[in-house]
Amino acid sequence: MSKVVVILGAGASSDFGVPTLQGMFKDKWARQYLKQDPFLAQKLDEIFWAPRGHTLESSDQSVTIEEMLTILRDWENEPNCKECPEPNLFTEFRKRLYVLIMRAVYEGKTTKAAHLNPLMQVCNEKFEQVTWASFNWDCVFDASFWYWQSRVGPGSRVNPSLSISLDNWYGGWAKHLFLKLHGGINWWMINGRLTYVRFASSGDLDRRWNEYSKAPDTRDHPVILEPSAYKYHGNFYKLLEPQWSKFFERLCEADCIIIIGYSLPEGDAQARSKMMTAFNINKKCKWLLIDPSELTCARFIRLLGQSSLTVLRKGLAGFNSDVRANLEQAFPDIDF
Repeated sequence: MSKVVVILGAGASSDFGVPTLQGMFKDKWARQYLKQDPFLAQKLDEIFWAPRGHTLESSDQSVTIEEMLTILRDWENEPNCKECPEPNLFTEFRKRLYVLIMRAVYEGKTTKAAHLNPLMQVCNEKFEQVTWASFNWDCVFDASFWYWQSRVGPGSRVNPSLSISLDNWYGGWAKHLFLKLHGGINWWMINGRLTYVRFASSGDLDRRWNEYSKAPDTRDHPVILEPSAYKYHGNFYKLLEPQWSKFFERLCEADCIIIIGYSLPEGDAQARSKMMTAFNINKKCKWLLIDPSELTCARFIRLLGQSSLTVLRKGLAGFNSDVRANLEQAFPDIDF
């Protein structure tokens, strides 16, 4: 049997109702949070939207969250700038922005539509080794994998295996490896240890985030790579770095690589490095891109060519309309 790597970007969660970074501020729950946080709403307008002729209503046409945080970092790093942001603005702005992102990708979201389930089922049947590499902060994959197992057969549910130590993680299914490459809203540093915070009704994810949003300083905090050009700097990346080594290893030995809704943006330098290097090393591998964006499809065609790459210009839900035929089109050597 063969080995597969499935790369999940924001587009893999969008059919579940999770907004992308571009449209984050227009999400219902993000809007509600902005009404509760006048400081963040004022700074967004004052620093980013008003100078560019935009408002909340047109925020999806302006700079993204990633560009905002990069701008602030660059601004702070200018040694001779006479109009630097006020002290601690960046730290406070980033913290409140993280809370907004959490509300947008978590509140009111559900995986009942089960859009990932057909792919999970096929990968479990047809591959001896499955690597799920996610760039998302949300809980969509975690929940989908957990509840999909009820269809696999009787027995206790478990999470997939990990490449790093994570307290409170019910892992153990060695066939499936999960790499949460940018961290997530449910991965926390608690008492100096990387910890999985449960998000079910019996979990305490909401409580953790509420405490984090209200406390001026907290010892416990979410482990997420800053969505900016500086995401690979600092202690959080060092903490998550073993995942990146495993990501590269799995890319280099894969027979099939499936990319769902990941645009490979310029700011994701590590992702580009790992994926482009693995493409040159692993010449036997076939790639499949599932993405409705013409721009994203054109980018991957330019970077990978079309000899080893199959492009399906559709979202995850559309891909599911005939998941086995779509996979066989990309990977004809495997009988799906």
